[in-house]
Amino acid sequence: MSARKLNIVLALLALTFGFSLSVKAQEDCVYGFKIYVRDEAGKAIESAKVEVSGASENDKLPSNVSSYVEKSGVYNVHGYGVTTVKGDFILKVSAEGYEAYERKFNFPVCEMQSFELRLRPASSTEKASFERLFNLHGKVYDEEMKPLGSAKIEAKSAEGRVYQTSSNAYGFYEIDLPEGVATIRVTDSKIPDVVFENFKIEKNYSVLNVPVCLKCKQAESKN
Repeated sequence: MSARKLNIVLALLALTFGFSLSVKAQEDCVYGFKIYVRDEAGKAIESAKVEVSGASENDKLPSNVSSYVEKSGVYNVHGYGVTTVKGDFILKVSAEGYEAYERKFNFPVCEMQSFELRLRPASSTEKASFERLFNLHGKVYDEEMKPLGSAKIEAKSAEGRVYQTSSNAYGFYEIDLPEGVATIRVTDSKIPDVVFENFKIEKNYSVLNVPVCLKCKQAESKN
């Protein structure tokens, strides 16, 4: 095979391979929302009903948009495809004993967004709050770099709202919080409390890895 023919074959292969990567990237476009439906005290309302519909006859909800409730009680509405579905849609949330909530929205472009919806009791004169949350994640590990599972992570926002989660068996955790500053407290029976004051929660993702001292607690118990 001549050098010219070889170059043509290689170019075609590169184009084909590049096109396949582009198609895969487009197919991997996931968009939608995670909605934490809670009461005024911040307790999850697991019996809530979440509905999404088009705002008009021209706004069609594609068949690949699905909604379900995660084990943690978080409502998930998401779709996938070449790009985000366009159009105006209506989100309706209702639960027994609470005022129903409704708002118009557009799906984000190839992005999953988290929100906290705090419903008000039935006949309340106050409006429900709908606030964007941002992800904080990291790993809890000891002085030997071994993961610490089941550690409790508590975050208190500047407004006094409390959010909680726990690290998994590999020491990893993640929690969705309002933008701004928060006090992060990590606790476990095997370690002294670890506290981060005025930790900044920023848009997109914030990272906080937490080194802890197992030997410190052991020394305290001996004394």
